[in-house]
Amino acid sequence: MENEKQEFGKFQWFFFVIFIPIIFTFTLVVIILSVAGFDVLGKTKAVLAEVPIVEKLIVDEKEKKQADEAELEAKKEVRHNEEKKKLEETINEQTSIISGLESDVANKDSEIQNLQQEIKSLEAQLEEITNSESETNAKDISKLYNNMSSKKAAEIIPNLNENDAMLILTSLNDKQVGDILSKMAVEDAVKFTNLLASTSE
Repeated sequence: MENEKQEFGKFQWFFFVIFIPIIFTFTLVVIILSVAGFDVLGKTKAVLAEVPIVEKLIVDEKEKKQADEAELEAKKEVRHNEEKKKLEETINEQTSIISGLESDVANKDSEIQNLQQEIKSLEAQLEEITNSESETNAKDISKLYNNMSSKKAAEIIPNLNENDAMLILTSLNDKQVGDILSKMAVEDAVKFTNLLASTSE
């Protein structure tokens, strides 16, 4: 028991009298030198680097750090290449989609042009048919009124709508028109004379 107390007393003495003051002094010196602008850490590393065992540890640490940085760079490069490859694939896909859409648009434009030409052709045919029908109708009406007396025609024409009346009058020859107008009421004769004059201009 006495020995243990004596050993404990020695440990306390060493701790309080030697260890703590050394740590305190060392810390105080480091702070004073740092404030004075002296690079304590750098100088300590330089001094320790000259000690063979510590130098080996520092070199190993540097090599490990360089190896880690190289590995990190390699990983970044791989990731960068993968992202670049994905982007290139996406661009190629988008380009092929755009090409397909442009082809579809060109085909649709061609179809639209063909349909427009067809419509024009059909409209031309319809106009021809309408014109030929109008001419046929005009000829038939002209025959009808040719065989009718001018007095009877003068009674009927003012009761027709203006377009039909003008169609009949323009299909007849000048003598027949003159006879019909002379048999009409004055107001009707003036009206149709003006209409005939404006169509002949």
